[in-house]
Amino acid sequence: MYIEVDPGEYHVLHPRPVYLIVSRSSSGRLNVMAASWVSPISDEPFLVAVSIWSKSLTHEYITETGEFTINVLGEEHADLAYRAGSVSGRERDKWNELGLNPYPSKHISTPGINGALGILECMVENKVPVGESMLFIASVKAIHVRRDLYARYGWNLDKARILMHNSGRVFTINGRLILVEKK
Repeated sequence: MYIEVDPGEYHVLHPRPVYLIVSRSSSGRLNVMAASWVSPISDEPFLVAVSIWSKSLTHEYITETGEFTINVLGEEHADLAYRAGSVSGRERDKWNELGLNPYPSKHISTPGINGALGILECMVENKVPVGESMLFIASVKAIHVRRDLYARYGWNLDKARILMHNSGRVFTINGRLILVEKK
């Protein structure tokens, strides 16, 4: 038996990994926001798409500089993700208030967050207006991952507890692996 929910109820697609997007103004001011609407969209070249609200400071900074970092979070970052996603960078200096420390990027001027599980350095290749948001399509220039949490084919999920957002203040993590038999 099914029930019908509002067609705008996007939470039916959650939980989803939540990331911190770091952007930098042309004058060097850093901003951070939480985002779940992030997806790989091409393997060759490696491209990602990130949906950012068009009126946000993050949108303004990414449009100015054409770059940003995607920071992969673990369960220890739940409070940080919630706090970064709850206030506007236009009203407060979130980077400093949250006590974030930069991890230097190699190919762009925007840093990652020291302590993240992983950091993707991204340069904007295209942008597409979608509803109230802008879909930034970016090439990944470098990836940095914590050595103790990553293996040849991805995250060691026995150790890396990737933070996922369900709704509001509700987060979850990966719980168990399901291995499908090869046929």
